[in-house]
Amino acid sequence: MKKIWIIILIIILVLAVIGGIVFFSLNREKIAISASAFQSSMQEKGYTVVDATSQFSNYPYVEQVYLAVQSDYNYQIEFYTLSDESYAIGMYNNNKANFESSKGNGSVSSNISINNYAKFTLQTNGKYQVVSRIANTLIYLNVDDSYKEEVNKILSEFDY
Repeated sequence: MKKIWIIILIIILVLAVIGGIVFFSLNREKIAISASAFQSSMQEKGYTVVDATSQFSNYPYVEQVYLAVQSDYNYQIEFYTLSDESYAIGMYNNNKANFESSKGNGSVSSNISINNYAKFTLQTNGKYQVVSRIANTLIYLNVDDSYKEEVNKILSEFDY
């Protein structure tokens, strides 16, 4: 009888430890990449990276913008650094609303928002659309859905 109680206690402790690990790993704040890290990483992957910051000169809260254009010019991934998190949240919400307004029949979407991180994806009408924010940075893409796996691999490498 004593062995059964010890086994039950061990199982409860193991489950508690696993639960704690899962809770803390999900509840952690993500670390944003820098614009220069995005630029160099995308160049290493063979993308042409263009500094588009000057196109946003009328918006003083936009600090840096890089466009990473795929080698065949089939799509681009946009990276934004904003002056603070509130502007990034606003930009995220605007782009999310724009994506949601384009929903068609048979759309598939996901929405995650934890701590300093938010991500919205939408697959609809042959398009795959993502807006992902960590702190004061944002990644935006709107590509043909045939590139979904390719761009998701890049987003996961950046943890966006």
